[in-house]
Amino acid sequence: MVHPRLPARRFRTASVRIAALLALLWLALGPAAAQVAYAAPMEAWRANQSVEARPVPLQPGTRAVVRSGGECLRLREAPRLEAEVITCLQDGTSVMVLAALEESDGYRWQQVLFGEDTGWAADVFLEPYDGPAECSGNGTLSLTKPGLSGDLPVQGGVGLVVWGGGTVNGILTTAAAEGCHLASIWANRAGGGLVGYITNAPDFVNSDFLAQFPGGAIAAGTPLVTICGTQARSTQAAGLAGVPVWGGAPTRSTDAGPPGISAEAAIVVDEASGAVLFDKNAHESLPPASLTKVITAIIAMEGADPNTWLTTNVDSRQMPGSSLMGLLPGDCYQLRDLLYGLMLPSGNDAALAISRHVAGSDEAFLAQMHALLNRLGLHESHFVDPHGLGGDGHTASAYDLAMLSRYAMAIPEFRAIVATPVWTSGGSRQLVLYNVNGFLTQFKGADGLKTGYTGKAGRTLIASATREGHRLYAVLLDAPERDHDAAALLEWAFGNHTWP
Repeated sequence: MVHPRLPARRFRTASVRIAALLALLWLALGPAAAQVAYAAPMEAWRANQSVEARPVPLQPGTRAVVRSGGECLRLREAPRLEAEVITCLQDGTSVMVLAALEESDGYRWQQVLFGEDTGWAADVFLEPYDGPAECSGNGTLSLTKPGLSGDLPVQGGVGLVVWGGGTVNGILTTAAAEGCHLASIWANRAGGGLVGYITNAPDFVNSDFLAQFPGGAIAAGTPLVTICGTQARSTQAAGLAGVPVWGGAPTRSTDAGPPGISAEAAIVVDEASGAVLFDKNAHESLPPASLTKVITAIIAMEGADPNTWLTTNVDSRQMPGSSLMGLLPGDCYQLRDLLYGLMLPSGNDAALAISRHVAGSDEAFLAQMHALLNRLGLHESHFVDPHGLGGDGHTASAYDLAMLSRYAMAIPEFRAIVATPVWTSGGSRQLVLYNVNGFLTQFKGADGLKTGYTGKAGRTLIASATREGHRLYAVLLDAPERDHDAAALLEWAFGNHTWP
């Protein structure tokens, strides 16, 4: 995707008015310069056939264009001239570059993906693709990348940015990950003037802003003035782990004790009040496996537009033995499809594709994961990847996971996804995605949420269920009988508590 480069302007004096910043930003959003793909003369390409003199190899995961002087380029089964031809690629055809590279018969051969065909082509006839994004369902391209582009004053002060689409909460997380303790956000008001959002203020203070941006959703390309403070501002004051408390805590109505369970750690939490109804080692940090994907989904839903089309560079064939959506390099999907692929079949490939789209790199996404945890006041978890396969130090507590789930279920699209039994994707290849959470069909009132398993973590589960208008969450870590444990705990909680 081509992104216009915003001029780096920094306004340091107190005399500069916010209105002037917005006016300058609108000027910065003029039409992007036309993008012209590099096209070297064919003679230069052909004269440059020695391996030693050739440019550096093409980067795996990027696109390349066939430049064969009007002839077709043979895609072969192996990196040899005598290898069988799979298909003939016409001049100008776009292919996805894979990692394998070999030298044979005087050529340097690059493995590429074309449609569903994987083969070898002499890279002397390939050049890097440098045109506009090809992946779009309706021909409309966004010129704004996800996240905050422009001048974010991480040392404090006033800055000028463009938001890549998502919600106010996504802005808070993104800014925190980049080192900005966001105090307020200002935008142009419809009809003239400015409207502001004050971090950590109650909704009535921000009512004008939320009326301008219903649900806190801010479209891609929206110019914003950001004011960064010098100290972090926790959102806990706005509610329990960022979610308002809207009901009283249930009380025990019988003397019946909780059931015995197989889980090493577990918790049951009431949604409306955030009250803990059961706790077994709930603050102990253990490997969560794919329960990690709850925070990955939150960041994606808040930090990007689910309608965005993106080209993936993840190859599920390189992830054997893993739960997968089934992505191939060059696949074109909406972010929404990837979210279903993340949560229903628990696609580890979808987690990687999502994190790279939203944050630009695996490392930047990890920074956003920890920024969200800090913003919500959850300090018993530490993640090293977006999917939960987990290396050393990838842990979470049952309490943190319950609070993350309570936060996630406040997002309407998240609730819809985790309760969906099957989803058929759009995009370049139709994929039928089945929900692997068997608890959904086994327990009365079940409406989510996520399963997980690795050899190190054992079986893990976040189960949610709603009865008579009350939703409970049960989180189980290292639970050999996770579905049985969750059902027993939730039956006990629903049957032995009374809500005010």
